[in-house]
Amino acid sequence: MLIKILAVGLGGFFGAILRFILSSAILKAYPNFPLGTLFVNVFGSFLMGILLTLNFENENLKLFITTGILGALTTFSTFTYENIVFLSDNNIKFFILNIILNLFFCILFCYLGILLIKKL
Repeated sequence: MLIKILAVGLGGFFGAILRFILSSAILKAYPNFPLGTLFVNVFGSFLMGILLTLNFENENLKLFITTGILGALTTFSTFTYENIVFLSDNNIKFFILNIILNLFFCILFCYLGILLIKKL
């Protein structure tokens, strides 16, 4: 059990760093809308679809990548907070747009990741 916990924790360390780097770069390019969160959620969903369709022989590696890296890379708490900010700013248009884009593209790209692996 300790190895599984360490695998998730170490993966989370790398996923959080990756999330920070990607989100910061995208936020710098597009400061008015949280495209960084959208990107990491869509990208992470795509990778999750791919990875969970593969058969991992090593359970610890699977936990490291999926629960650790991708769990830290994609975070629903940031998405939720950004939507609360839109609501508190009375920006209903961005509130609705952000919810629709995140849900639609994350579901779509997770499915595309599954299809990609099944076609190989």
